[in-house]
Amino acid sequence: MIKGYFLPSAEGNLFVSQYGQTNPQKTILLLPSIFEELNLSRAIVAKQALFLAKQGYSVFALDYLGTGDSEKEIEQVNAAIWRENIICVAQWLKSLGIENITLWGLRFGGLLALRELQTINQILPVKDVLLWKPVTKGKQFMTQFLRLKQANSMMQGEQKVNWRERIMSGVNVEVAGYEISSDLLASIDNLEVSKSLNLPCPVTWFELASASITPAVAIQTKEWDQQFLKIVCFEGSAFWQIPEIFEQSQLHQPTLNALQGEL
Repeated sequence: MIKGYFLPSAEGNLFVSQYGQTNPQKTILLLPSIFEELNLSRAIVAKQALFLAKQGYSVFALDYLGTGDSEKEIEQVNAAIWRENIICVAQWLKSLGIENITLWGLRFGGLLALRELQTINQILPVKDVLLWKPVTKGKQFMTQFLRLKQANSMMQGEQKVNWRERIMSGVNVEVAGYEISSDLLASIDNLEVSKSLNLPCPVTWFELASASITPAVAIQTKEWDQQFLKIVCFEGSAFWQIPEIFEQSQLHQPTLNALQGEL
């Protein structure tokens, strides 16, 4: 079963997809990535959600404002609005009688999940967190994204440009089909996961497309409560970056195992 809902928020209507029958004790809130990563991972995420639905879970997938089927254009929103979107959906799930949730964050969605974890937990108890290759620094994420613009402009024979500087001067710049404003860029740049993050619940971190835990991940999580943290590496493709990858069934069972505490 797949349903769609439009939820009113302060900035516009949010679109939320539901996979599976509503289950107050087995509910997952999916926070996807953004920009092209959202599009490239959509089919894989949907198949994972359908697999979990068959196991009795209900998966609610959020389209942040300015993305997917939600209202607004990307240049009209920022990360602060996206964080408010997540709180809005958490309150809505509580109104449905949901008793607790699992937060599932993919890439940039993982960053948002960790930043809003404490706030969400006050609204609706967070049973656990599942992270798929989470971003931990917004500025680093945007630096990589802006490289697409740099590579494209140099292929056109243009001179090298400091695109971050140009955007922050107030000029909107199109990057891979997305209009990036100074407000949006600054809001993402300012997001970062604390190295001393207090974990109120178990967190399973899937380090995808990696054979081992990288030094950056080890440093990021060194001070986290290791009793609550499990990091699992999976070799394979970085599907959020590569077009025409629509199947990652090797993640289906491990994801279910993580939710059931059996990894």
